[in-house]
Amino acid sequence: MLLLVFVVPPASMQQNTTGYSWLHPGFDDAATYFNPQNALNKDNLAYVNQDWMSSLSNEPRIYGNETARTTSSLLDINGLLYFIDRSQIVLALDSKDARLIWSQQLTVADPNHFGIENVFVHNRLINYFDKTIWLIDLDCSLKGYSASNGAIQVNISPSVLCGDNPAGTALHDTPHRELSAPVFYEKGRIIVVAPSGFETKDRASAYVLGINLDTQQVAWKTSLTENPQENLKLGVGPWAVDQVKGVVYIGTGSPIPEWNASKRSGANLYSDSILALDAATGKILWNFQATPHDLNGYGCTGNTVLGERDGKKVVYAACRNGYLYALDADNGKPIWTFDPPAVKRLNSDNNDPSKPWLNYPSKDATIQCPGVYGAVSSNIVLAYGNIYISTFNRCSKIDVAPVSNIGDTGVKNVTLLEDPVGPVNSTLYSVDAATGKAKWSIPFINGTALKGGLTVSGGVLYLPSPDGHLYAYDAASGSQVWSRSFGTLGLAIPPVIGATAHGNWTLIQVVAGTPSLDFTIEQHSGFLFMFILPQNLVTTTATSTETNPISDMIIYAVVAVAILLLVTTIIFFLRRRR
Repeated sequence: MLLLVFVVPPASMQQNTTGYSWLHPGFDDAATYFNPQNALNKDNLAYVNQDWMSSLSNEPRIYGNETARTTSSLLDINGLLYFIDRSQIVLALDSKDARLIWSQQLTVADPNHFGIENVFVHNRLINYFDKTIWLIDLDCSLKGYSASNGAIQVNISPSVLCGDNPAGTALHDTPHRELSAPVFYEKGRIIVVAPSGFETKDRASAYVLGINLDTQQVAWKTSLTENPQENLKLGVGPWAVDQVKGVVYIGTGSPIPEWNASKRSGANLYSDSILALDAATGKILWNFQATPHDLNGYGCTGNTVLGERDGKKVVYAACRNGYLYALDADNGKPIWTFDPPAVKRLNSDNNDPSKPWLNYPSKDATIQCPGVYGAVSSNIVLAYGNIYISTFNRCSKIDVAPVSNIGDTGVKNVTLLEDPVGPVNSTLYSVDAATGKAKWSIPFINGTALKGGLTVSGGVLYLPSPDGHLYAYDAASGSQVWSRSFGTLGLAIPPVIGATAHGNWTLIQVVAGTPSLDFTIEQHSGFLFMFILPQNLVTTTATSTETNPISDMIIYAVVAVAILLLVTTIIFFLRRRR
């Protein structure tokens, strides 16, 4: 009976603790968006219950179902949720009951200070390292808040990240702005960060920085332009970090001006690229350029993913041109390229360096596919030996305009780029990470461009959709296993899988407007939803998921009886010895 006390712990003690916390925007340093937990899985997902809902701040709708600003990505650390609300407040909530632990107000609009306070922000990331929540503020300062109480730990001046840009500095006009988060090289205590989102009309922000975490001084600065006539956007990431080799893999955006290269001299070598940088020195180790002489705005702005294939490390990335790449992590050479069959292509292959715009010499408006938002959603996922990716068709009308400097857009009216031309549709793919061959694909809802992100965990692929649903698919087969409707407000931010401080497995979803621009329903509010899995359904171990018919209450009762019998036996033995 004594043996039973040790070999039959309650189910809540049996479960695998891997994945309790979602520490980084892409879950881990490899930016995989894959939580390897298997407690919440395709067999019990249907039994999750909505435990609470918390309101977010209101934001004006600017177009369709898109709000002026969205929330940041979520972090779920030791039972606490961290994110930036749309009102520029950093929040820490207890995931058990949404109780506020701490909050901090970030920068508010100040016309006398350089920043992007009055520019719409549609994609934003935060990160965690050294017991600190890290973010880039809208004034271009780099801030770190204590994860436990919200006290400011680090406040690095905007001049470090963005230079000495005076008030009123003109930003590059763009219909979609994103803010990245710093990543960390732990051994060297280096913050790797770029002024992503702060694209000025010159090359003043086209670089990556390494900042010493302890001294808060710049350790290195790597320019991604080679002459004063070049300019480019930085990717939002998140970026993968190889902590063993000390290498960070970053993605870059398109050269500026995107659609008219008349004033864009030079090779623009580092635009539309995946680069490997030495995290200690900033040295560029290799560069893979997906779209040379880009005339379509096809940057590689999403996450870079670090994986392994046959004992060799591989970098996976998808660019806005719609292609998915597998690159040798040692040298950047392509291993394979996946061209999604569903992606429509028109006026998209422009590699002639002498060509100034896509339909040159004509000055008539023309159509490009993929459109200005590209063909790939926010992030890809590496899980179970597969890459999961969603693509979409949303063609754009390009009406090229003359340019006078490198910060111009090269189109007559940038707001007209938001209007889709022709059919809009999306497709979900599972691609073999070793071969680049599609295992399955799902044509998604017609009329919807999936611009949001993906999450994989417990054998389930989660897809937040602008039609107001969170969909869940069997990651192995692609069959739908669950869905949840949130009404008319669209979804875009990937859900996170974690656990409360008491070990209850949770699914957290932000519903706060979507970057898909194809809706006419006005909605200003936003919400944070928490779903919880009843503990009696948690029966996993570190290696398997199996049905356990014995509930926690029964096991606790058996344990109590065993302890009672043990105590009785000891008392009886002691009395007999007397």
